[in-house]
Amino acid sequence: MVKKRTLSREKVLETAEHLIEQKGLNGLTIHDLATALNVRPQSIYNYASSLEDLLDQVGLQFVQEVSEQLTQQLIGVAGPEALTVFAHEFRQACLQHPGMAPLLLNPNMLSKTTKTHQALINLYRKLFDPLHLNDDPGKVESTLYRSTLFGFIVQEIGGFFSLNSEDLDQRFEQTMQLAIDQITFD
Repeated sequence: MVKKRTLSREKVLETAEHLIEQKGLNGLTIHDLATALNVRPQSIYNYASSLEDLLDQVGLQFVQEVSEQLTQQLIGVAGPEALTVFAHEFRQACLQHPGMAPLLLNPNMLSKTTKTHQALINLYRKLFDPLHLNDDPGKVESTLYRSTLFGFIVQEIGGFFSLNSEDLDQRFEQTMQLAIDQITFD
């Protein structure tokens, strides 16, 4: 009797994401993933050429999910309101998936996960280009906005704030509003 193949790319990525949420990025190994899927480690290599490739695939899928959610929330929204919605949705995605967030926020990971990095750049361009906030050397507003958003989320996930959730939400609002207020829209 031939054993029925039940492994798929979707199942591998879903299980990898689950393990990342449980153990963090550094806690994911090919061996642990294979054990969770009840397959031999060699079977994982049918879906990913390396652990970095696996992380890149998981990160790319995460960025695509965030992008889809953002696209829905940004329908009919423009200008400063679009930046506010983007900030809230991006923060929410990172807070809901703190194990996955370093794939988007950690520069050391982005250098290893090139597809994820490019998808994240494209996500920002999708927001910034219509607002004329691209990376023109004369425009520092997009850098300020990204730095504020990333920095706040990194500090929040890292436990740098000793505020209750309501005060933390208010601090996020105030911090992002300060960055958004610096932007001039063409």
